[in-house]
Amino acid sequence: MERQLKRLQTGRNGFQFITSQEVREELSPLVFFDAGTHMRNDEGLHIPMHPHSGIGIITYFEGANLLHEDTTGQPLVLKEGGQQWIKAGAGVWHDEHYQRLAETQGEWLLTIHQLWVQLPKDEELAKPHYYNNPPEKTPMVGKAKVIAGSYQGQISPLPIVHDLTYLDVTLEAGEEFTYPTPSGQTRGFIFPRRGSLKVGEQVLPHGKLGILEEQEGNVTVLALEATSFVMVTAAPQNTPVVTGGGSIHSTQEALESSRKELQKIGRQQVYI
Repeated sequence: MERQLKRLQTGRNGFQFITSQEVREELSPLVFFDAGTHMRNDEGLHIPMHPHSGIGIITYFEGANLLHEDTTGQPLVLKEGGQQWIKAGAGVWHDEHYQRLAETQGEWLLTIHQLWVQLPKDEELAKPHYYNNPPEKTPMVGKAKVIAGSYQGQISPLPIVHDLTYLDVTLEAGEEFTYPTPSGQTRGFIFPRRGSLKVGEQVLPHGKLGILEEQEGNVTVLALEATSFVMVTAAPQNTPVVTGGGSIHSTQEALESSRKELQKIGRQQVYI
């Protein structure tokens, strides 16, 4: 069976996807996708300390190195093209500083893709932790980078707690890519970061999110021009989605518990 796109989605503010309650429930555990591209002429983008809970965050970026600090460990620099997994759990504050590469001059392009996945009920109030995967340890299968999960026997080191596959694929104009959906991963989306493509019978332009039909089957992608796209598929989670800013939980009680924990951490100002 050939898997098609259900519909296309425009980003809020041009880069924030999966933001409404309806779409979050439709795609759960995939509950937010931020796909920002910034042309800059400075030393970097700094996102100061801010809180999260109840979610796992996969950050994948190009054009800069990331200096990351949070309330669980020491500052760490992750090189361009690396990936980071944060299990926010009961609550964590973190600081992101995307720093210009030393070899760049003048204007430079920063690309950040950040995916939030709702943690399972038994993980949403667990102790937070994070894991950084350097670019040289990112598995490759042909023209596909395995950002998270596994693909054709290659396994990403990110210790995600979901039945999920996250690929970044680069194709030349006219090339085709066929992805057999892993068993059970019936939810997902495709996002062209560069160039336009065709999924089955439908054109998916650059900057639009294509939500896949909820079923198994092959996803066939044809590059209409030189393109890079990310594709995420996941097994349904089907737990309630209760939101509060940068926190997403399965119940109001869990959300309130995490709010108290985040306020406690914030008052202590333990920003290492």
